[in-house]
Amino acid sequence: MSQRRHLRPAAVASAAAVVVLALGLTGTAHAAAPGTAPSSATRVGDDPDQPDNPLYDAPDSFYVTSGRESVSLFWSPLSAATGYEVYRAEAEGTEPDEVGPYELLDTVAASSYVDSAGDPDVTYAYKVRAVDGAGHVSPYTEALRGTQDSVAPFAPRDLTRTREDERGVTLTWRTGDSDSVKYVVYRAVSPNAQRVKVGSTTSLTFRDTKGDPGLTYLYEVRGVDAVGNESEASNTVNGTKTVGSSTAPKAPALGNAQLVGRRLTLSWSQSPYVPVSSYTVYRSKTSPVDITDPANKVATTTGTEYTATVGEDEDERDYYYAVVATSSYSVASPASASVKPTYTEPRPPGATRIYEVTPGAGSVRLNWFGVPYGSDEAPVTGYRVYRSTSPGITKDNAEFTHVTSDTQYVDRDLTGGTKYYYAVATLNEDGLVSALSPEVSATPTS
Repeated sequence: MSQRRHLRPAAVASAAAVVVLALGLTGTAHAAAPGTAPSSATRVGDDPDQPDNPLYDAPDSFYVTSGRESVSLFWSPLSAATGYEVYRAEAEGTEPDEVGPYELLDTVAASSYVDSAGDPDVTYAYKVRAVDGAGHVSPYTEALRGTQDSVAPFAPRDLTRTREDERGVTLTWRTGDSDSVKYVVYRAVSPNAQRVKVGSTTSLTFRDTKGDPGLTYLYEVRGVDAVGNESEASNTVNGTKTVGSSTAPKAPALGNAQLVGRRLTLSWSQSPYVPVSSYTVYRSKTSPVDITDPANKVATTTGTEYTATVGEDEDERDYYYAVVATSSYSVASPASASVKPTYTEPRPPGATRIYEVTPGAGSVRLNWFGVPYGSDEAPVTGYRVYRSTSPGITKDNAEFTHVTSDTQYVDRDLTGGTKYYYAVATLNEDGLVSALSPEVSATPTS
């Protein structure tokens, strides 16, 4: 509220009478200390039609904000007001008097108003006055203009890549003669890929420092006006943050981490745009793994997989692992995420099947299929051949066994004319044995 003070003529006359009376009684005039001006609740107005109007000033700090879907009005409240009348007129030009007739939009109790009923992209003039319960009204605020602006600015023009180096890609463009107040920069990894916002600026240049080194991006720029309307895209340009001697690889993405019995398997993926010469595996009992401690270093490999046989103690299951990539210029990447391998009990190897049985003179030749194993499984180390002279052979009732790393075996020194029964089991590095293969039989000749 304005702090201007107005004295009514009656009040001035009364003050003069006091001075005269004082002179008449004593012959000497003594000026009294200035009194406190009346409050807004008791102060009278200057309007002769409203002599007791407490709303002597218009609402203060009036301002209007344009938006895409509405126009917002704000002002400071008056203590004597019980409401505010909001008026609107269509603005036909730029001069203050170039407006149509004002109409009352609403009477509100709050010191703000949102107009969403106007026509889009039409400029309106707004003013507000206060009212009280006695029917008094204040002067109007000054008239301010606002627009429900749905028109996007023109697209920026002549987008150009001006620099590529290890620090990033620098872009410049022209405004496109638009009302943009800022510009948003987008990039994608291919023409059909999703555009990702990488930043914004109020200038006509932008430096993208966040891209992956060595990866070529497609860039475009869009203008944004004061209410948030975004333009169509500019032309597109390619840009690449270059790879140099100081460029660090991206952190490996450690994906598979399994501990099957004592068999540890780690595998990870790596961005291909910065050449990597080696990977270092670290581990510790805490996460994240401290890669600065040499005691946490486990191994170095050139591949994207690491396998090992860990100790027999159960606390081997409590380690976290992380991987660091090193470029051909010996620049290390950040560490991968620290991952604790998923533990599962070791599994027996798969069973085989005998596909050929050949009897001979005092002998029988057996051939069977080799059993494959996965990267998270213990390697197959060999096979055990079981033999019996009775059908229904088991690991317990077999009369003879033989271990071999091959997938064939010749059983010699047999009795001609006697029928022999055979089965084979697979062995792995964990010392586990598979189920028996289906039983076969053969009778050697004399």
